[in-house]
Amino acid sequence: MTTTLEKEQKTGISILLLSKLFERISFYLVMSILVIYLTDSLNIEATTAGVYYSIFYGAIFIMSIVSGLIGDISNRVKIVTTGFIIIAAMYLLLAFLPNAIAATMTTLIILALGIGLVSPNIIVLLGNIYNEKNNEIIGLSGFILFSIITSAGGFIAPLLSVFIRNNLGYSSVFVFASVFGLISLVLFNRFKVISAQLAPDKVENIESRPIKNLNAVILFSILIIGILVRFALNQNDLTFTYSVKDYMDNGYQLSQTFKDFDSYISIILLTVFAIIIARTKQLTWAMVLNIILVGVILCSFVFISLACYNSLSQIFEPSTIFIKSFVILLIAETLISPTIFYTIYRSSPIKRKGLFQGISYLIMGISNQLLFLGAMLYQQNQTLAYLVFGTCLLTCAVLILILKIIVRKRLLEIKNLSNN
Repeated sequence: MTTTLEKEQKTGISILLLSKLFERISFYLVMSILVIYLTDSLNIEATTAGVYYSIFYGAIFIMSIVSGLIGDISNRVKIVTTGFIIIAAMYLLLAFLPNAIAATMTTLIILALGIGLVSPNIIVLLGNIYNEKNNEIIGLSGFILFSIITSAGGFIAPLLSVFIRNNLGYSSVFVFASVFGLISLVLFNRFKVISAQLAPDKVENIESRPIKNLNAVILFSILIIGILVRFALNQNDLTFTYSVKDYMDNGYQLSQTFKDFDSYISIILLTVFAIIIARTKQLTWAMVLNIILVGVILCSFVFISLACYNSLSQIFEPSTIFIKSFVILLIAETLISPTIFYTIYRSSPIKRKGLFQGISYLIMGISNQLLFLGAMLYQQNQTLAYLVFGTCLLTCAVLILILKIIVRKRLLEIKNLSNN
């Protein structure tokens, strides 16, 4: 049975996603030029600038856990509003700061706190709009749209950032980022008005004990699976790029082409995924887990194929191998990322959804920081590296199959209890 969203719910979702879009544009405007800004304007060595960049990113992920928990125990809407205010103010401050490392890093850390306040809490607000009860699953399409917004911001902002920097300078990039941050704040204030007519942020705990137990099994299983999946998927950003450059004569050009079209292709794939899910009459836990399973199998197939590159290159053109691998990895990530975020939201305790969204962001951050492990493996033995990544994903596939059996058994028990 399909659940139809009310007009207020659809309006709330649209405005919330628009608010997130402008926040992502402001974020990527700055991230696109941050390292260059640190090296050019502050005369920092590239290595040191990279360290500062990592500190900034790390602060965002750490703050996400804290802010998610704060949102759980206080007014989540006020927490997000505060985050937007900090974001707009710090971007503007960066535009007028003197060229001093201490002042710049202090401002960036405060900015990271503002972004951390927004990230886990706004996605909980999105999920709460759907007001799902018991084992009802209708919010996945919203999380896919959320991923589309993130990809769109990552596609639009770098192009705009380079244009602004080249024509108006670094300060103007920060000013524009502040303006987009203010637009996010204005839109979110509009959402606050609409949210009063929607499901409240603090909902009553109506889940039965068996459903709570089922959700706990799903939550902790997906968190463990998510660590392994994110570690392997993130290799697309580094190790896969190394392979393209090492095995192809025009590898640098091809890898740059992949980067240029990454967000563009992601938006197309996510849009198709969203349409399919929106047209599905009824989603179940089995279907949600199957989506993750398909993505994991696709990704493991790519890595195992790359481990056999020397043999495959005798049959197929090298460019064909890498282009197809790139597309399959994008399809896999399209299926996996929003579905895992949704699964964590949907299965986490009603009173701790912000905390577990923060944990999922931290897992993503830690996975990004573990890219060096993949690079080390690749430098020692390319075949072994891809076999390790493939094995991680095949392990995830087995865990998902086991989880599906457990979930099916628990759901049958819940159904029998309700009939008695």
